[in-house]
Amino acid sequence: MNIQKQQLPSASAYVENRKEEILSLLREFVELPSCSREPEVMPAAVEWVCRLLRNEGYRVRTWEVGCGNSPVIVADLEGQEEGRPVIFSGHYDTALYRDLSGQNPFRVQDGMVFGTGVLDMKGGIVVALYAVRAAVQAGLRRPVRLLLAGDEEINHAGSRAAGILMEEAAGGLCAFNMETGLRSNALAVFRKGGTRCRITVTGVEAHAGNDFTKGRSAIVEMARKIVEIHNLTDLSAGTTMNIGTIQGGTIFNAVPARCEIVVDMRFEKNEEMEKAKENLAAVCRKTYIEGTQTEMEYIDVMHVFETTEDGLALWDFLRETAEEAGLQPLEQARLGGSSDAAYLTMAGVPTVCSCGTMGEWNHTVREYALADSLYERAKLFANALLRMDRFEHRNTR
Repeated sequence: MNIQKQQLPSASAYVENRKEEILSLLREFVELPSCSREPEVMPAAVEWVCRLLRNEGYRVRTWEVGCGNSPVIVADLEGQEEGRPVIFSGHYDTALYRDLSGQNPFRVQDGMVFGTGVLDMKGGIVVALYAVRAAVQAGLRRPVRLLLAGDEEINHAGSRAAGILMEEAAGGLCAFNMETGLRSNALAVFRKGGTRCRITVTGVEAHAGNDFTKGRSAIVEMARKIVEIHNLTDLSAGTTMNIGTIQGGTIFNAVPARCEIVVDMRFEKNEEMEKAKENLAAVCRKTYIEGTQTEMEYIDVMHVFETTEDGLALWDFLRETAEEAGLQPLEQARLGGSSDAAYLTMAGVPTVCSCGTMGEWNHTVREYALADSLYERAKLFANALLRMDRFEHRNTR
Protein backbone atom coordinates (compact mmCIF):
# COMPACT_ATOMS: atom_id res chain seq x y z
CA MET A 1 0.00 0.00 0.00
CA ASN A 2 1.48 3.31 -1.07
CA ILE A 3 0.65 6.00 1.45
CA GLN A 4 0.83 9.51 0.09
CA LYS A 5 2.54 12.17 2.20
CA GLN A 6 -0.68 14.16 2.53
CA GLN A 7 -2.34 11.22 4.29
CA LEU A 8 -0.08 11.56 7.32
CA PRO A 9 -1.18 15.09 8.31
CA SER A 10 -4.75 14.04 7.51
CA ALA A 11 -4.56 11.34 10.18
CA SER A 12 -3.15 13.77 12.73
CA ALA A 13 -5.84 16.32 11.92
CA TYR A 14 -8.52 13.69 12.45
CA VAL A 15 -7.31 13.18 16.01
CA GLU A 16 -6.85 16.90 16.66
CA ASN A 17 -10.45 17.61 15.67
CA ARG A 18 -11.89 14.99 18.01
CA LYS A 19 -10.36 15.79 21.38
CA GLU A 20 -13.68 16.23 23.17
CA GLU A 21 -15.02 13.04 21.60
CA ILE A 22 -11.94 11.13 22.76
CA LEU A 23 -12.35 12.44 26.31
CA SER A 24 -16.03 11.58 26.30
CA LEU A 25 -15.36 7.95 25.35
CA LEU A 26 -12.60 7.72 27.95
CA ARG A 27 -14.96 9.05 30.64
CA GLU A 28 -17.60 6.43 29.78
CA PHE A 29 -14.99 3.67 29.82
CA VAL A 30 -13.38 4.78 33.09
CA GLU A 31 -16.75 5.06 34.85
CA LEU A 32 -17.49 1.44 33.88
CA PRO A 33 -16.52 -0.80 36.87
CA SER A 34 -14.04 -3.47 35.73
CA CYS A 35 -11.86 -4.52 38.65
CA SER A 36 -10.91 -8.15 38.02
CA ARG A 37 -10.73 -8.68 41.79
CA GLU A 38 -14.51 -8.11 41.79
CA PRO A 39 -15.71 -10.76 39.32
CA GLU A 40 -19.36 -9.77 39.75
CA VAL A 41 -18.77 -6.54 37.76
CA MET A 42 -16.88 -8.12 34.88
CA PRO A 43 -19.73 -9.55 32.73
CA ALA A 44 -21.15 -6.04 32.22
CA ALA A 45 -17.66 -4.78 31.36
CA VAL A 46 -17.17 -7.55 28.78
CA GLU A 47 -20.53 -6.76 27.20
CA TRP A 48 -19.73 -3.03 27.07
CA VAL A 49 -16.30 -3.54 25.45
CA CYS A 50 -17.62 -6.03 22.88
CA ARG A 51 -20.50 -3.69 21.94
CA LEU A 52 -18.09 -0.77 21.60
CA LEU A 53 -15.81 -2.75 19.29
CA ARG A 54 -18.67 -4.00 17.13
CA ASN A 55 -19.93 -0.43 16.77
CA GLU A 56 -16.40 0.55 15.71
CA GLY A 57 -16.56 -1.98 12.85
CA TYR A 58 -14.69 -4.90 14.40
CA ARG A 59 -15.56 -8.58 14.16
CA VAL A 60 -15.46 -9.69 17.79
CA ARG A 61 -14.74 -13.07 19.35
CA THR A 62 -14.22 -14.03 23.01
CA TRP A 63 -12.02 -16.77 24.44
CA GLU A 64 -12.96 -18.20 27.81
CA VAL A 65 -9.83 -18.56 29.95
CA GLY A 66 -11.08 -20.66 32.87
CA CYS A 67 -10.92 -20.19 36.65
CA GLY A 68 -13.88 -17.83 36.48
CA ASN A 69 -11.66 -15.10 35.02
CA SER A 70 -12.91 -12.75 32.32
CA PRO A 71 -12.29 -13.68 28.69
CA VAL A 72 -9.74 -12.53 26.16
CA ILE A 73 -11.51 -10.36 23.60
CA VAL A 74 -10.22 -10.65 20.02
CA ALA A 75 -11.38 -8.04 17.53
CA ASP A 76 -10.49 -7.86 13.83
CA LEU A 77 -11.27 -4.72 11.85
CA GLU A 78 -13.71 -5.56 9.08
CA GLY A 79 -12.83 -4.83 5.46
CA GLN A 80 -9.06 -4.60 5.86
CA GLU A 81 -7.33 -6.94 3.42
CA GLU A 82 -3.78 -5.86 2.55
CA GLY A 83 -0.84 -7.49 4.34
CA ARG A 84 -0.13 -9.00 7.73
CA PRO A 85 -2.10 -7.63 10.67
CA VAL A 86 -0.87 -5.03 13.11
CA ILE A 87 -1.77 -5.91 16.69
CA PHE A 88 -2.85 -3.57 19.46
CA SER A 89 -2.90 -5.38 22.78
CA GLY A 90 -3.80 -4.63 26.35
CA HIS A 91 -6.31 -5.36 29.11
CA TYR A 92 -9.71 -3.97 29.99
CA ASP A 93 -9.64 -4.87 33.67
CA THR A 94 -8.42 -2.46 36.35
CA ALA A 95 -6.64 -2.95 39.66
CA LEU A 96 -8.62 -0.96 42.23
CA TYR A 97 -11.84 -2.00 43.94
CA ARG A 98 -14.89 0.17 43.32
CA ASP A 99 -14.76 1.86 46.72
CA LEU A 100 -11.18 2.97 46.07
CA SER A 101 -11.97 4.02 42.50
CA GLY A 102 -14.67 6.26 43.93
CA GLN A 103 -11.97 8.28 45.65
CA ASN A 104 -10.56 9.30 42.25
CA PRO A 105 -13.53 10.18 40.02
CA PHE A 106 -13.06 11.02 36.35
CA ARG A 107 -12.18 14.67 35.90
CA VAL A 108 -9.91 16.88 33.81
CA GLN A 109 -7.82 19.36 35.75
CA ASP A 110 -4.72 21.40 34.81
CA GLY A 111 -3.99 19.30 31.74
CA MET A 112 -4.36 16.01 33.63
CA VAL A 113 -7.11 13.40 33.37
CA PHE A 114 -7.87 11.59 36.63
CA GLY A 115 -9.65 8.31 37.27
CA THR A 116 -9.04 4.58 37.59
CA GLY A 117 -7.88 3.27 34.23
CA VAL A 118 -7.03 6.58 32.54
CA LEU A 119 -3.43 5.36 32.64
CA ASP A 120 -3.69 1.63 33.32
CA MET A 121 -5.00 1.07 30.79
CA LYS A 122 -8.33 2.13 29.44
CA GLY A 123 -6.63 5.25 28.13
CA GLY A 124 -4.37 3.08 25.99
CA ILE A 125 -7.34 1.23 24.48
CA VAL A 126 -9.02 4.53 23.59
CA VAL A 127 -5.73 5.69 22.01
CA ALA A 128 -5.63 2.52 19.88
CA LEU A 129 -9.23 2.92 18.72
CA TYR A 130 -8.71 6.51 17.58
CA ALA A 131 -5.34 5.73 15.99
CA VAL A 132 -7.03 3.07 13.87
CA ARG A 133 -9.98 5.34 13.07
CA ALA A 134 -7.63 8.11 11.93
CA ALA A 135 -5.54 5.78 9.79
CA VAL A 136 -8.56 4.16 8.14
CA GLN A 137 -10.08 7.50 7.15
CA ALA A 138 -6.69 8.36 5.62
CA GLY A 139 -6.72 5.20 3.50
CA LEU A 140 -5.34 2.33 5.60
CA ARG A 141 -6.18 -1.09 4.17
CA ARG A 142 -3.92 -3.25 6.36
CA PRO A 143 -5.65 -5.63 8.82
CA VAL A 144 -5.73 -4.58 12.48
CA ARG A 145 -6.33 -6.93 15.41
CA LEU A 146 -7.07 -6.00 19.02
CA LEU A 147 -6.20 -8.46 21.79
CA LEU A 148 -7.67 -7.46 25.15
CA ALA A 149 -7.27 -9.58 28.27
CA GLY A 150 -9.69 -9.44 31.17
CA ASP A 151 -7.48 -10.77 33.97
CA GLU A 152 -4.11 -9.07 33.54
CA GLU A 153 -4.32 -7.21 36.84
CA ILE A 154 -4.48 -10.57 38.63
CA ASN A 155 -1.60 -11.86 36.49
CA HIS A 156 -3.83 -14.35 34.64
CA ALA A 157 -3.78 -16.46 37.83
CA GLY A 158 -4.60 -20.03 36.82
CA SER A 159 -6.03 -18.99 33.46
CA ARG A 160 -5.21 -19.79 29.82
CA ALA A 161 -4.99 -16.14 28.81
CA ALA A 162 -1.24 -16.09 28.11
CA GLY A 163 -1.46 -19.03 25.72
CA ILE A 164 -4.47 -17.49 23.96
CA LEU A 165 -2.61 -14.21 23.48
CA MET A 166 0.31 -16.08 21.94
CA GLU A 167 -1.95 -18.06 19.63
CA GLU A 168 -3.92 -15.04 18.44
CA ALA A 169 -0.80 -12.88 18.01
CA ALA A 170 1.11 -15.42 15.90
CA GLY A 171 1.70 -14.20 12.37
CA GLY A 172 1.24 -10.53 13.22
CA LEU A 173 3.55 -8.01 11.57
CA CYS A 174 4.15 -6.20 14.86
CA ALA A 175 2.44 -5.43 18.14
CA PHE A 176 1.89 -2.32 20.24
CA ASN A 177 1.08 -3.12 23.86
CA MET A 178 -0.97 -0.16 25.01
CA GLU A 179 0.10 -0.38 28.64
CA THR A 180 0.83 2.50 30.99
CA GLY A 181 2.96 5.12 29.26
CA LEU A 182 5.81 6.96 30.96
CA ARG A 183 6.02 10.72 31.46
CA SER A 184 9.43 10.61 29.77
CA ASN A 185 7.71 9.68 26.47
CA ALA A 186 9.70 6.44 26.46
CA LEU A 187 8.51 3.18 24.96
CA ALA A 188 9.57 -0.03 26.69
CA VAL A 189 11.68 -2.58 24.83
CA PHE A 190 12.16 -4.80 27.90
CA ARG A 191 10.26 -5.72 31.06
CA LYS A 192 11.21 -8.06 33.83
CA GLY A 193 9.20 -11.21 34.37
CA GLY A 194 8.05 -12.38 37.74
CA THR A 195 6.27 -14.98 39.78
CA ARG A 196 4.79 -15.03 43.27
CA CYS A 197 5.21 -17.97 45.63
CA ARG A 198 3.27 -18.54 48.86
CA ILE A 199 5.31 -20.46 51.44
CA THR A 200 3.62 -21.87 54.50
CA VAL A 201 5.35 -23.40 57.54
CA THR A 202 3.30 -25.52 59.94
CA GLY A 203 4.62 -26.20 63.44
CA VAL A 204 3.17 -27.28 66.78
CA GLU A 205 1.21 -24.84 68.92
CA ALA A 206 1.85 -24.86 72.66
CA HIS A 207 1.63 -22.62 75.75
CA ALA A 208 4.69 -20.38 75.78
CA GLY A 209 5.17 -20.84 79.53
CA ASN A 210 3.96 -24.26 80.59
CA ASP A 211 4.72 -26.22 77.40
CA PHE A 212 7.43 -24.24 75.63
CA THR A 213 9.58 -27.28 74.86
CA LYS A 214 6.61 -29.14 73.37
CA GLY A 215 6.03 -26.39 70.83
CA ARG A 216 7.59 -26.13 67.38
CA SER A 217 7.71 -22.51 66.25
CA ALA A 218 6.62 -21.97 62.66
CA ILE A 219 7.79 -18.34 62.89
CA VAL A 220 11.33 -19.23 63.92
CA GLU A 221 11.53 -21.86 61.18
CA MET A 222 10.31 -19.31 58.65
CA ALA A 223 12.73 -16.66 59.94
CA ARG A 224 15.65 -18.96 59.20
CA LYS A 225 14.31 -19.56 55.71
CA ILE A 226 13.65 -15.86 55.05
CA VAL A 227 17.34 -15.01 55.41
CA GLU A 228 18.29 -17.70 52.91
CA ILE A 229 15.54 -16.65 50.47
CA HIS A 230 16.66 -13.02 50.63
CA ASN A 231 20.22 -14.14 49.88
CA LEU A 232 19.05 -15.78 46.64
CA THR A 233 18.86 -12.28 45.15
CA ASP A 234 21.46 -11.93 42.39
CA LEU A 235 21.60 -8.35 41.20
CA SER A 236 24.29 -9.17 38.63
CA ALA A 237 21.78 -11.48 36.91
CA GLY A 238 18.83 -9.15 37.50
CA THR A 239 17.14 -11.63 39.84
CA THR A 240 15.45 -10.28 42.98
CA MET A 241 13.66 -12.10 45.80
CA ASN A 242 11.38 -9.87 47.85
CA ILE A 243 9.53 -11.19 50.90
CA GLY A 244 6.59 -8.82 50.62
CA THR A 245 4.19 -10.13 53.28
CA ILE A 246 4.41 -12.26 56.42
CA GLN A 247 1.65 -13.59 58.68
CA GLY A 248 1.92 -15.92 61.63
CA GLY A 249 0.90 -16.85 65.11
CA THR A 250 -2.30 -16.25 67.04
CA ILE A 251 -1.44 -14.70 70.44
CA PHE A 252 1.81 -13.51 71.97
CA ASN A 253 1.97 -16.19 74.69
CA ALA A 254 1.64 -19.23 72.43
CA VAL A 255 4.28 -20.97 70.34
CA PRO A 256 3.02 -20.31 66.79
CA ALA A 257 1.84 -23.25 64.74
CA ARG A 258 1.67 -21.43 61.40
CA CYS A 259 3.57 -18.81 59.44
CA GLU A 260 3.05 -17.70 55.83
CA ILE A 261 5.01 -15.45 53.49
CA VAL A 262 4.63 -14.44 49.86
CA VAL A 263 7.84 -14.06 47.86
CA ASP A 264 7.87 -11.77 44.81
CA MET A 265 10.52 -13.04 42.38
CA ARG A 266 11.70 -10.94 39.40
CA PHE A 267 13.93 -11.91 36.47
CA GLU A 268 15.59 -10.50 33.37
CA LYS A 269 15.63 -13.81 31.48
CA ASN A 270 13.05 -16.56 31.40
CA GLU A 271 15.70 -19.23 32.06
CA GLU A 272 16.68 -17.39 35.27
CA MET A 273 13.14 -17.96 36.53
CA GLU A 274 13.58 -21.74 36.48
CA LYS A 275 16.96 -21.46 38.20
CA ALA A 276 15.52 -19.27 40.98
CA LYS A 277 12.57 -21.63 41.48
CA GLU A 278 14.96 -24.55 41.92
CA ASN A 279 17.00 -22.58 44.47
CA LEU A 280 13.86 -21.58 46.36
CA ALA A 281 12.69 -25.19 46.49
CA ALA A 282 16.08 -26.22 47.93
CA VAL A 283 15.67 -23.70 50.76
CA CYS A 284 12.17 -24.93 51.51
CA ARG A 285 13.31 -28.55 51.66
CA LYS A 286 15.60 -27.71 54.58
CA THR A 287 14.24 -28.13 58.11
CA TYR A 288 15.81 -26.16 60.96
CA ILE A 289 13.30 -27.06 63.66
CA GLU A 290 12.36 -30.71 63.83
CA GLY A 291 8.61 -31.22 63.69
CA THR A 292 7.87 -28.34 61.29
CA GLN A 293 6.72 -28.78 57.70
CA THR A 294 6.99 -26.43 54.74
CA GLU A 295 4.74 -26.15 51.69
CA MET A 296 5.12 -24.04 48.51
CA GLU A 297 2.43 -22.77 46.14
CA TYR A 298 3.06 -20.64 43.06
CA ILE A 299 0.27 -18.10 42.77
CA ASP A 300 0.90 -16.63 39.32
CA VAL A 301 3.56 -15.97 36.72
CA MET A 302 4.36 -13.29 34.13
CA HIS A 303 7.19 -14.06 31.73
CA VAL A 304 10.00 -11.74 30.72
CA PHE A 305 9.40 -9.32 27.86
CA GLU A 306 12.81 -9.85 26.34
CA THR A 307 14.58 -7.36 24.09
CA THR A 308 14.89 -8.62 20.51
CA GLU A 309 16.47 -7.19 17.37
CA ASP A 310 13.04 -7.00 15.74
CA GLY A 311 11.63 -5.21 18.78
CA LEU A 312 14.43 -2.66 18.67
CA ALA A 313 13.81 -2.20 14.94
CA LEU A 314 10.14 -1.51 15.69
CA TRP A 315 11.08 1.06 18.33
CA ASP A 316 13.42 2.73 15.82
CA PHE A 317 10.62 2.77 13.23
CA LEU A 318 8.36 4.54 15.74
CA ARG A 319 11.13 7.00 16.56
CA GLU A 320 11.39 7.88 12.86
CA THR A 321 7.60 8.10 12.60
CA ALA A 322 7.41 10.56 15.50
CA GLU A 323 10.13 12.70 13.93
CA GLU A 324 8.46 12.72 10.52
CA ALA A 325 5.06 13.53 12.02
CA GLY A 326 6.44 16.41 14.09
CA LEU A 327 5.65 14.69 17.41
CA GLN A 328 7.68 14.55 20.62
CA PRO A 329 10.98 12.64 20.35
CA LEU A 330 10.69 9.11 21.70
CA GLU A 331 12.93 7.62 24.38
CA GLN A 332 13.66 3.98 25.14
CA ALA A 333 13.05 2.26 28.48
CA ARG A 334 13.75 -1.02 30.29
CA LEU A 335 11.27 -1.61 33.10
CA GLY A 336 11.01 -3.82 36.17
CA GLY A 337 7.25 -4.40 36.01
CA SER A 338 5.77 -7.21 33.93
CA SER A 339 3.27 -7.04 31.06
CA ASP A 340 1.61 -9.12 28.35
CA ALA A 341 4.16 -7.81 25.86
CA ALA A 342 6.13 -10.89 26.94
CA TYR A 343 3.66 -13.25 25.29
CA LEU A 344 3.50 -11.33 22.02
CA THR A 345 7.29 -11.49 21.77
CA MET A 346 7.24 -15.19 22.66
CA ALA A 347 4.84 -15.63 19.71
CA GLY A 348 7.56 -14.23 17.44
CA VAL A 349 5.94 -10.80 16.94
CA PRO A 350 8.13 -7.65 17.15
CA THR A 351 6.68 -5.74 20.10
CA VAL A 352 7.04 -2.49 21.99
CA CYS A 353 5.30 -1.73 25.27
CA SER A 354 4.18 1.27 27.37
CA CYS A 355 2.41 2.63 24.29
CA GLY A 356 -0.61 4.05 26.13
CA THR A 357 -1.34 7.34 27.81
CA MET A 358 1.48 8.94 29.80
CA GLY A 359 1.14 9.70 33.49
CA GLU A 360 1.80 8.43 37.00
CA TRP A 361 0.45 6.57 40.03
CA ASN A 362 -1.40 3.67 38.44
CA HIS A 363 -2.80 1.20 41.00
CA THR A 364 -3.41 4.11 43.40
CA VAL A 365 -6.19 6.64 44.03
CA ARG A 366 -3.86 9.29 42.58
CA GLU A 367 -3.79 7.78 39.08
CA TYR A 368 -3.74 10.34 36.28
CA ALA A 369 -2.79 10.66 32.62
CA LEU A 370 -1.60 13.71 30.74
CA ALA A 371 -4.52 14.80 28.57
CA ASP A 372 -2.29 15.72 25.64
CA SER A 373 -0.79 12.24 25.63
CA LEU A 374 -4.16 10.84 24.52
CA TYR A 375 -3.89 12.82 21.31
CA GLU A 376 -0.10 12.58 20.91
CA ARG A 377 -0.10 8.81 21.12
CA ALA A 378 -3.15 8.45 18.86
CA LYS A 379 -1.36 10.55 16.22
CA LEU A 380 1.83 8.52 16.63
CA PHE A 381 0.17 5.15 16.04
CA ALA A 382 -2.10 6.44 13.30
CA ASN A 383 0.96 7.64 11.41
CA ALA A 384 2.78 4.40 12.18
CA LEU A 385 -0.08 2.39 10.67
CA LEU A 386 0.09 4.48 7.51
CA ARG A 387 3.86 3.96 7.21
CA MET A 388 3.79 0.27 8.12
CA ASP A 389 4.96 -0.87 4.69
CA ARG A 390 8.31 0.73 5.47
CA PHE A 391 8.68 -1.37 8.59
CA GLU A 392 7.60 -4.52 6.79
CA HIS A 393 10.05 -3.90 3.94
CA ARG A 394 12.88 -3.15 6.35
CA ASN A 395 12.16 -6.28 8.37
CA THR A 396 12.08 -8.63 5.36
CA ARG A 397 15.22 -7.44 3.59
